[in-house]
Amino acid sequence: MKRTWKSWSLRRQLAVGVSVVVAVALATFGTMAILTMRSSMLGMIDAQLSGAADGFSKTVTKYRSTPLPTGELPPPGAMKPLTFVMGQAPGNVIALIQNGRVVDSAHFVDGEAEPLPPAAVAAIEDLPPPGAQPRTVQLPGLDWYRMVSHPGDGDEILVTGVSRSPAWVAMVRATAVVAGMTALALVIAALFTVAIVGLALRPLRRVAATAAEVATLPLDRDNHAITVRVPAGDTDPRTEVGLVGDTLNRLLDHVEHALADVAASDRRMRQFVTDASHELRTPLAAIHGYAQLTRQDSSVLPETTEYSLARIEAETQRMHALVADLLLLARLDEGQDLDTDDVNLTEIVVDAVNDAAVSAPAHHWSVEAPDGAVWVRGDRARLHQTLANLLSNARVHTPAGTTVTTTLVAETSEDGTGHVELTVTDDGPGIDRELLPHLFERFVRADKSRSREAGSFGLGLSIAASIVEAHGGSVSADCDSGTTTFTVRLPARLSAAAVTAQYAPMV
Repeated sequence: MKRTWKSWSLRRQLAVGVSVVVAVALATFGTMAILTMRSSMLGMIDAQLSGAADGFSKTVTKYRSTPLPTGELPPPGAMKPLTFVMGQAPGNVIALIQNGRVVDSAHFVDGEAEPLPPAAVAAIEDLPPPGAQPRTVQLPGLDWYRMVSHPGDGDEILVTGVSRSPAWVAMVRATAVVAGMTALALVIAALFTVAIVGLALRPLRRVAATAAEVATLPLDRDNHAITVRVPAGDTDPRTEVGLVGDTLNRLLDHVEHALADVAASDRRMRQFVTDASHELRTPLAAIHGYAQLTRQDSSVLPETTEYSLARIEAETQRMHALVADLLLLARLDEGQDLDTDDVNLTEIVVDAVNDAAVSAPAHHWSVEAPDGAVWVRGDRARLHQTLANLLSNARVHTPAGTTVTTTLVAETSEDGTGHVELTVTDDGPGIDRELLPHLFERFVRADKSRSREAGSFGLGLSIAASIVEAHGGSVSADCDSGTTTFTVRLPARLSAAAVTAQYAPMV
């Protein structure tokens, strides 16, 4: 029940909670009213019973103390027929018990009286001895009665009963009225509670809607503005909901400013990388040129000097490659450096795999691609660079004898839309799964799980990811039991010319 209660919405909790409290209060009030009414009814019946019993006793005493026409008093225990007794209300019952037997009885109905049925007489004979407190007894053939017994002369007993039916019917009717009014009051209270709670929580729903809208915003380094805010009417700090709305607005302001600072810092960093890369290209070219120029006179140079110059050339070439990679990343971040055209991806796959096979003959290279051309819209050189980087990654970080399989699958509809999936799979030593989420970040190397070759800057996969994202696609990596798979998905947005040529045979 506790878990169920916690899983309910605040509106439901408040509505049910208030309704339960109101129901308990109304039930308590109704129960007390009914018990009070019952006590009052029984008091009225007992008062009528007391008066009827006194009247019956006085009638018996008066008859026995009044001389007969002969001038003599009635004999002891004598009594006129009880059906002739006066002063009893309709519905009352009287009985005279002598020696444990009912010798006479009467039931008064509409001004007349008649003897009690035998079953009722037997029930009266079974009554306990006379007592001070009235008791409720069911007389067969009649109804429920409040009855009282008083001792008479000798061992006789005078029994008087008052019907409970009229008062009981009235009490049942009143109980039904109270129960109905209680139920109606509960329904009205529940409806008003739901309405009031819904009205009170409407500002909270608007605050939640604002938070949900912010959660769907595509926030990144290029989109950092958060224009959505909680309406001013829902930000009154004097109320609980207003305090939440005001706090959310201040939080959004803080997040927006923080994102703006991050975006500004990122822009400055990208600008610095671009400027530094541009500035480094000139001195690197000069160093490389002077090293080559000096090595032209290798015949007169000492062997150590010539070796040093060769190392200077190699390192400047590596530095030049790093600068070129940094410039490419900076341009891709700015959305530049793409020459878009219709590109046959099948040709790129075949060429890139052939290049990799020439550079690493110790590996086993295979291609699984359609026989026909697979056309996409993109930059041929950059897409070739992407696949080359993935193949180079497989070559560098796997031992000789590893099988690298490149697969190309195209799924296009009749209108020329769809996607292209390119995968590069190797059966090498695999990648640590903890490294997979960070594999496409810059300057990240799989040092812990794969062999490392000197000269790797950790930019190849990040460049591949940037190129794919610039083409509106996605790239991912997965490793299962040593099998590593890189998957590239590109949108197949074909031009009219490409659609026409899509099924043309490859040359």
